[in-house]
Amino acid sequence: MFDRDEQWDLESLDTEPEAGVLWPVLRNIGALIAICLMAVLAFFGIMGDIDEPLPGAQQARQLPTASRPSPQSGDGGYQLTIPAGANGHFLVTAQANGNSVRFLVDTGATGIMLTEADARKAGIQPASLTYSDRIQTANGEIPAARTIVREIRIDGLVVDDVEVWVSRAPMPISLLGMTFLKRLASYEARGDRLILRW
Repeated sequence: MFDRDEQWDLESLDTEPEAGVLWPVLRNIGALIAICLMAVLAFFGIMGDIDEPLPGAQQARQLPTASRPSPQSGDGGYQLTIPAGANGHFLVTAQANGNSVRFLVDTGATGIMLTEADARKAGIQPASLTYSDRIQTANGEIPAARTIVREIRIDGLVVDDVEVWVSRAPMPISLLGMTFLKRLASYEARGDRLILRW
């Protein structure tokens, strides 16, 4: 520590100050740099978790049945090919909580949107939901209720605990969007085929 009355005038010194004089200053600067580095690492560590699945969410799994799809050559994973319909859309019949629901696979949709009729098929009671979310669609904003479907299965592909929205607005078909597709290892539209890999 230095006395308060002591003044520093480094420019008037003919020689460089001794290392002992600068050491407290350098030590404080080093500590400040270390604190800043730790704060930056902590920040990016926290920010890196944003794209992770919701707690409890797991990647897609393979249904352990004899009729499961053949392993994809090369990486040992599985794949499912969905052909496009006559109108060019990819339509698939899935099992939502064990009941058949027809979906339009929509890579432009953020989530999975169920019609109220399909929600009932999945064991969800639309009347018991709170339609507090507003979902932007090509036809404007619609009220929707967020809930969870325990399981969505397409052939041997199974995704558990999937977040879905139930639409109060009339829809011709339910949409299978990114909250499902992001749980896969990959997917790609190749011509008139949609390939799902897990």
